[in-house]
Amino acid sequence: FQAEDGIRDVERSRGLGDVYKRQGMSGPRIGLNCDVVTQGGKDRVTVPWVYLDAVQRAGGLPTLLPPVDAEGAVAAYLAGIDGLVLIGGADYDPQLYGQSVHPNTKLVAERRQRFDMRLAKAAAAAGAPTLGICGGIQLLNVALGGALIQHIADAVPEALTHTRSGEAERFHEVTVAGGSRLAGVVGAGPLEVNSSHHQAIGEPAPGLAVAARAPDGVVEAVEGTGETFLLGVQWHPERLADRPEHLALFQALVAAAERRR
Repeated sequence: FQAEDGIRDVERSRGLGDVYKRQGMSGPRIGLNCDVVTQGGKDRVTVPWVYLDAVQRAGGLPTLLPPVDAEGAVAAYLAGIDGLVLIGGADYDPQLYGQSVHPNTKLVAERRQRFDMRLAKAAAAAGAPTLGICGGIQLLNVALGGALIQHIADAVPEALTHTRSGEAERFHEVTVAGGSRLAGVVGAGPLEVNSSHHQAIGEPAPGLAVAARAPDGVVEAVEGTGETFLLGVQWHPERLADRPEHLALFQALVAAAERRR
């Protein structure tokens, strides 16, 4: 994957979005996993609207994938989508990567965890174009055999403050590795990102390469080493979709999904 290929992908997805709007057509179907929240004693599935908006703005058709346990559900979901966004959320059980639970680790619902692990593994095996965001990059790494730092402040000397404070976005720079797939989409070198996480990748999974780091050394992006579009970022580009360099991540995913379909 060359940098100029990534730029062409972004340009192509912009054109696709314009064509779909003019002709009343839908773009490639982009699946999104869902969070599970309990309200009034009842479980509900939710996806923040900004994810759906970013997918639509990039020319894709967002398609929600509720976390069901039915046999064959993941395979059926994957057969019906062209690409995948793995959304953020709480933390995955550290026992999955051989650690005990840190006091600051807040676990996702068990129902979501079971489903997300199956989905991430199956999508990677099927070569589905995938973009993991915040908790989604962590999901990718754990599902493919890597490990996490459970609480950055305790594990990284002189760490930046990566957690969000109230409703205000917190920002810092990351350095995108030259020659990476990510650089082909957003450019190499410094990139301003938002930050609202307390965990990060510790040991990258086999088949994943580090594509960006924060100034304190924390891994901020990984990507697949194969031909499939497989990218995870630790920040939240869906909340920065008004910035072309962040919307470009969704446009590159949509372009890869369009090629696949």
